Amino acid sequence: MSAINDNRERLVAAALKKEQLWQLFHAQSRSPSVLSETSSFSSSFNIGSPVNDLAFDFSSLGISSRGTFGSAYAAAIDNGVRIVVKRLTGSISEPEFKRHMDIIGNVKHENVAALRGYYCSEHERLMLYDYYTKGSVYALLHGETGDNRAHVDWETRLKIAIGAARGIAEIHKQKGRNLVHGNIKSSNIFLDPQHYGCVSDLGLANMIETTFMPTARCYAPEVKSTRHVSQASDMYGFGIVLLELLTRKSTEHLPGGPKPIDLVKLVGSIKSKERAAKVFDTDLLKHPTIKEDMVKVLQIGIQCVSKSIKKRPKIPEVVNMLEDIARVNTESHGPSPKKLVFVEGVIPTYTIEEMLGASAEVLGKGTFGKCYLARLENGNTIAVKRLKDYVCVTLKEFQQHMEVTRSMRHENVAELRAYVFSRYEILLVYDYYDEGSLFAALHGTGKRFLDWETRLKIAVDAARGITRIHRQDSWKLVHGNIKSSNIFITENKHGTVSHNGLAKLVSPIILSKMPNSGHCAPEVTDTAKVSQASDVYSFGVVLLEIISGKHSQINTDVGQVSLVEWIQSVLRKEWTSEVFDVELLRYPDDEEAMVQVLQIAMDCVANVPERRPRMPEVVKMLEEISGIGPSEASNLEDVLEDQWGQPSIELRLEYLLEDLLPTLTP
Repeated sequence: MSAINDNRERLVAAALKKEQLWQLFHAQSRSPSVLSETSSFSSSFNIGSPVNDLAFDFSSLGISSRGTFGSAYAAAIDNGVRIVVKRLTGSISEPEFKRHMDIIGNVKHENVAALRGYYCSEHERLMLYDYYTKGSVYALLHGETGDNRAHVDWETRLKIAIGAARGIAEIHKQKGRNLVHGNIKSSNIFLDPQHYGCVSDLGLANMIETTFMPTARCYAPEVKSTRHVSQASDMYGFGIVLLELLTRKSTEHLPGGPKPIDLVKLVGSIKSKERAAKVFDTDLLKHPTIKEDMVKVLQIGIQCVSKSIKKRPKIPEVVNMLEDIARVNTESHGPSPKKLVFVEGVIPTYTIEEMLGASAEVLGKGTFGKCYLARLENGNTIAVKRLKDYVCVTLKEFQQHMEVTRSMRHENVAELRAYVFSRYEILLVYDYYDEGSLFAALHGTGKRFLDWETRLKIAVDAARGITRIHRQDSWKLVHGNIKSSNIFITENKHGTVSHNGLAKLVSPIILSKMPNSGHCAPEVTDTAKVSQASDVYSFGVVLLEIISGKHSQINTDVGQVSLVEWIQSVLRKEWTSEVFDVELLRYPDDEEAMVQVLQIAMDCVANVPERRPRMPEVVKMLEEISGIGPSEASNLEDVLEDQWGQPSIELRLEYLLEDLLPTLTP
């Protein structure tokens, strides 16, 4: 009977323990609570049974990591709440342990992982923390390699640095400005829900004496054991974290992690800009607008890892410097909060809240991001293009691009209606075309028959739109992504070119990562290499799609090939008729026109850029074939361009009037 009673008491104790843990991790107070064998401390906990009876079954907990001072375990308690249990190794007396718990428990800051409770018995020293679902900075930077490696943008890295610096500053203020963390490294910094750095494992170096491994390159050179840690050595450790954020190279070896690197030696080898480019993470080097910020953070990191203790900055100085970098970044790239800006001449009919709150569906995923159809509460529908990855232009550069876009108003160029510009995202708002894109009409699930006259009219309109784009900025503007999914059909079956100039707004995307590269010219290895000549090539592919009814990339017996390669192989066999869409063969009278358009398309997709025609020539040839006369606006532009090159339209009109006035004088 006594054995049964003992088991019952053990089960009751375990149940109480679970309930108390649940209450602890749901409490509003951030003060730590003790779970002791014999007494309660700042809580009602009083569990009188050995540690093994208290649901701390370490064999069933998921081990998160083994650190310098013990092991960390992830545990799930009632209602799915997850906690971290730090199990300390080494000898420390119970009074000393509790004294340190009092000190650590009094450090309350959003960037310091709060001690939620602790447990002390004859053989165990346990510390309880919140579980950070986003993991540690080490895991974020080094946890995956190759294609699985997480993308970590500059904003996140800067926020990690700022958050960690603020946390260390709060620690250094405690205990008469004498408290030391003692083990600053990326595996002890976690990401909070806003992606700021949060410092964990505070004060363990002050409790447990241990000798640091000489191969661990995250510690200051004067630190041989925990007896030598100081606030200056904390600054050295933080400097190493900054270098990790910049280089994405690790200084410590964890199971399954990358080979450790001597980062101080690495950055010390920088003698030129070319060498500096090899030091920074290649993902960051794709974004030229942040290079200045990266260099500033590098300079801070180098100061922190100085061999001379006296030359290392104090943490409040570092916090100010990092916050200044973030502040300048915000000012140069525009405000972080989203603000909807309507293009000049457009009457605002909805707000940013209404736009973001509208029901939406994905229209397509393109080279530079996704396009959404948004249905507003007022009944209107709009198309919203969300650019992915980094924005590689400043607010001023973006506004200049918007001014060029606004001034090119043309019936065959889709007008931008509004935009959102924040540091790391651009939303572009256009009219929605109910008839959809040329791609959808030719290849989509709900594709419909387009007769030859309609196809030819769309081709002429698209060519005119591209020509209008090319004329801007003294013949320097490039669309950069001409394809059938970016050509839309209006309600009266005309064509209009959309999404122009996006290649200038985002960081380069390499060809192999493009969703569909069949429309790209052979010289375009990434989106930074686009030109007006590559636009002509891409338009040639569109013409081939119109003629053949096939995708820009098609499947054959030998695998997937581009439409250009397939048509070239067919023409070499002189099987010209096989090129044409079977649906067009019902128009035998138009066969000659189809062959002429095919010839224009093949000229456009010439391998050598210099052999491709320019868009004004293409427009004229298509107009002649279709019998569609040039618009009055096109005629006027051609006359002005032939006579005066590329001055502004207002100035060119002024010149023209000066020439005409004498002939009009009686």
